[in-house]
Amino acid sequence: MNDIVFTLEFSDLNANAHANEKLAEGWTLLHVGTINTADVDENGKPFLYTVYVVGANQEQYDKYSQEQAALKNVDWDKEIENILLDNSNNDE
Repeated sequence: MNDIVFTLEFSDLNANAHANEKLAEGWTLLHVGTINTADVDENGKPFLYTVYVVGANQEQYDKYSQEQAALKNVDWDKEIENILLDNSNNDE
């Protein structure tokens, strides 16, 4: 594990899927645990979410960084507009 240069923590409702995506890309599973949330159930007990921590080597981190940079250049308003337009065309 000495080659780990970057870590990501996933702890939302999609944490398992996100962690599995990274594991499929060759990232290393470093930790699995739970985290309390501000949400409570009907008995007043806090919801616990599973937390996954994955680590990347330099090559994986470089690829991740490039993907994140590409996402910053996307016009999300235009993308959403196109999706809505496509969906409305499919309804006809």
